[in-house]
Amino acid sequence: MVRGNRCADDGGRPYNPTCWAQRLYSERDCHGRAHVRDIRRGCPLPALHIPRGLFDRPIPPSCPFPSELDGEVKVERLRFFLNGEEVTVQVEEWEPLLYTLRERLGVRSVKEGCGIGECGACTVLVDDKPYYSCIFLAKKAEGKHVKTVEFLSRRGLHPLQEAFIEHGAVQCGFCTPGMLLSAYSLLLHKREPTVQEIREAISGNLCRCTGYLQIVEAISAASRAFEEQPEPKRELKAGISKEELLKRASQGDVLLYAGGTDLYVRFRRGEVSEKYLDISSCEALCGISLEGDSLRIGALVTHGELAEAPLVREKAPCLAAASSSVGSPQIRNLGTLGGNIVNASPAADTFPALMVHEALCVLESEEGQRTLPLEELVLAPYKADLRKGEVLSEVRLQVLHGYKEGFIKVAKRAALSISRLSVAYAVKEKDGVFEDVRISVGAMTPRPFRARRFEESLRGKRKEKGIVAEKCEVLFEEVVKVSGMRPSYRYKFPVLRDLIVKALGG
Repeated sequence: MVRGNRCADDGGRPYNPTCWAQRLYSERDCHGRAHVRDIRRGCPLPALHIPRGLFDRPIPPSCPFPSELDGEVKVERLRFFLNGEEVTVQVEEWEPLLYTLRERLGVRSVKEGCGIGECGACTVLVDDKPYYSCIFLAKKAEGKHVKTVEFLSRRGLHPLQEAFIEHGAVQCGFCTPGMLLSAYSLLLHKREPTVQEIREAISGNLCRCTGYLQIVEAISAASRAFEEQPEPKRELKAGISKEELLKRASQGDVLLYAGGTDLYVRFRRGEVSEKYLDISSCEALCGISLEGDSLRIGALVTHGELAEAPLVREKAPCLAAASSSVGSPQIRNLGTLGGNIVNASPAADTFPALMVHEALCVLESEEGQRTLPLEELVLAPYKADLRKGEVLSEVRLQVLHGYKEGFIKVAKRAALSISRLSVAYAVKEKDGVFEDVRISVGAMTPRPFRARRFEESLRGKRKEKGIVAEKCEVLFEEVVKVSGMRPSYRYKFPVLRDLIVKALGG
């Protein structure tokens, strides 16, 4: 249906393609039944009866689509591979891949549920990694290989689909296409996953019907018959160079973004008015390397890469753990370390781990380069010390030898939840004595925070029962001095004490 048309059967109410409820209503059959897609071949089945008057009531206005906003809308030509075939399509500047697939290319197996990157119904694979297509801008798919659930059944039922049927892993079916793709991506990279690995892989896909047990069993069963390999990347477009990036940034008329995990959500709320430049294709800002005792991480390295990189897991395990706690697999594959830093959220999951490793942030512009400690770069909540034309190019971490490291996060749920409290730690002991202690706390102070007085109070102390809990009073005083007394500290301080004791022992 063309955007802006009015539905023939809804009394002339404007059709809004960004509202899944209106789309479902407009796709009713003549008997008032909605169609859901059969996972076998994408054919519609009249499986859900919807009362005829359900959607006749007024629907609250949702955020307008780009072309419905005031001002000129930029249209771009997009080329990418869809399920193995090269396609070319015209897309708008702020168009999500979800809309391109459903409305322009007719791939209706990709569903919209939440529209803000949380439910997973819109999951697709881009270069064999899962992403939320509702917050993945279409133009970021340029030259990439996009797969939807139709790819799985191109030669008949896929072993995963067979397993979902046999184990009763499908009920209403709304989450099934996205769930299948997350499972497919997991099996491409891990042939015999554990139950925990399966649960982590589908943690970004919500199912309100099955309770997940049947889904986990189906994926586990399918892994035994899975033989496919990841496909090689096929690029159609060269990336942007660092020189070109710095030149563009120096003009000062655009804001830079890479993953944009919260950018499209802001757009839907009508909060985006500036011009933005996608820098995710700049290879110079990618990569992880070790130089002496310095671990160098490009600003465009994603949380997913940090969580899996052997070098990070070996040299900065608390950062790998922190990155693995960010959002969900779909979010981690899109969000970058650099974006997490310059966004400057007090609840940023990576901040405590970066502080433990005394992170230095390298800022570059056409005028030169400067290096700032993380705690100096972040000036206030959501405010970073970036001068005009500056770009965060890399982060350098101090490698800690002989330390035990870890990261603990407290949130409402295991995935897709903002941190309520987090702790990163590194401790070095010798003969039962704390030789060195490093503690950083997240989501309690407006800026990145190292508990240096608390650390000093433990150095040289024997690891005896009760010593850590006793010294936590020093930590509480430090926190209050930095941010003042807050009502939430009544429950956060006892929880923080328990986390510190768990981390350090004693």
